[in-house]
Amino acid sequence: MELFYLILIVLLVIVDSFLIQNYASEKKSKIVTNSMGVETIVPSFDVQTGKAVSIIGVSVLIFAIAVIIATGVIVINPGERGVVFNIFTGISSNVLGEGIHVVVPVINRVFLYDIRRLEYTISGAKHGDVRETDDGSMWSPTREGLQVGLDVTCWFKVDPAKLHILHQTLGIRYADTTVKPSIRSVLRSVIAGYSIVDVYSEKRTLIQKDIFEKLRTAMAKDNIIVEELLLRDVRFPSEFTKSIEEKQVAQQTAERMKFVLEKEQREAERKVIEAEGQSKSIKIINEALAQNSSYLEYLKVNKLVENIKVMVVPSGTNTLIDLKSLDNNPVK
Repeated sequence: MELFYLILIVLLVIVDSFLIQNYASEKKSKIVTNSMGVETIVPSFDVQTGKAVSIIGVSVLIFAIAVIIATGVIVINPGERGVVFNIFTGISSNVLGEGIHVVVPVINRVFLYDIRRLEYTISGAKHGDVRETDDGSMWSPTREGLQVGLDVTCWFKVDPAKLHILHQTLGIRYADTTVKPSIRSVLRSVIAGYSIVDVYSEKRTLIQKDIFEKLRTAMAKDNIIVEELLLRDVRFPSEFTKSIEEKQVAQQTAERMKFVLEKEQREAERKVIEAEGQSKSIKIINEALAQNSSYLEYLKVNKLVENIKVMVVPSGTNTLIDLKSLDNNPVK
């Protein structure tokens, strides 16, 4: 719109110059004598003040009419809505949609709102392209009074059907005056109900859901729709982080010692079972020998290797001769 006004002013200046020169000036001739006594006829123009003022006045009037007409034509871009304020009747409930609209200049004024989803991020880390970002995490006390730093991203938008009410109650700076303070207030309120261990543990998802539900309820009263909230990161005091690391190391050591103890216990149980088996085996053999003396002969035969060629056992003895060792060590 500013470019349109600039072009219009330039055109009017050019037209005024042309009209004043051709219709508001009277051409005259004047004789001029130089130092050598030579006379020269020089043409001159006398501007008629009345006509010049009239031409300039008409140009100003044309410019004013053009400005009034231009302010009466409103273009609503995609993703925007327009709230109309009438100086006599106040805010109109008829919200202007996308496209070109004509309103009564001076009497009506249109306020444009972005109804697309907006993003607000509270973070101590630098992020990419975001609509709104506060540098630095928001530190809030837990139930024990310990401070935790929160990195949060919230996506919200205005309710298009109630945009005229939002404009009347909050105004065009609703994000700064209502959304941001509400997010911070709800964060502090919710975190104060949880312990620092809850924030550190898997309850973080539950905390995120709790924050989202309370924020959505609070913003709905102001005709603002909260679409999603993400608890991006949580920062803990250095003392708590150190204690958690020490606790994890202690737990790993305890689990390792428990594993070693269980292994030794299982080994001891295995040895007991093995000893009990051997004891039962000896008992069974002794009982078999007591009942049948030939059982010992069976054991001797069972110990023989398969490739023994000849074996001599004296009658009435229990001696077992290893012929394989004899083969490996022949008598010289």
